[in-house]
Amino acid sequence: MSERTFFRYFTTKASVLWTEFETEVETIRAALGTVTDDVPMMDAIRDAVVAANHYRAEDIPEMRLRMQLIATVPAPSFSAAEHYAAWELAISEFAGRRLGQPADSLYALAIGRSVLAACRAAYDRWSVRADDDLTRYPDAALTALARGFDPDAIKEAAATGLGRPRS
Repeated sequence: MSERTFFRYFTTKASVLWTEFETEVETIRAALGTVTDDVPMMDAIRDAVVAANHYRAEDIPEMRLRMQLIATVPAPSFSAAEHYAAWELAISEFAGRRLGQPADSLYALAIGRSVLAACRAAYDRWSVRADDDLTRYPDAALTALARGFDPDAIKEAAATGLGRPRS
């Protein structure tokens, strides 16, 4: 592929690393757009995030490498805030609709940022572990968040090995 063709599709070299992430944001947004009012808000958010994070086993090494590059190389790291803001906004908009508030209201924004933080912790933990099941990590982190990080719920999750650092 020529450089000209490459930059027709991507604004920067680093933007290549974010294409799957942008698809994930749209998947989350679409899933949250179909949730009925009888589904508890945090259950809906957790379900949408988990659904957006189903990857094939053969995609795992590339995804881990992409995450490592985003975390350690300056160019993709600098653009992370913009991409994370889009992800957070998808959650905040849903939370705002559920709360009858704008997406930038205190609670909708706090929910969006809390969910993003829990998921980033989950992705970081997953990326350094040897197992292949990404969905377990955001599922556990968002379940704990929804329960207010209740110590009993965390102990239960830790018993499955998710809360422990890699040895």
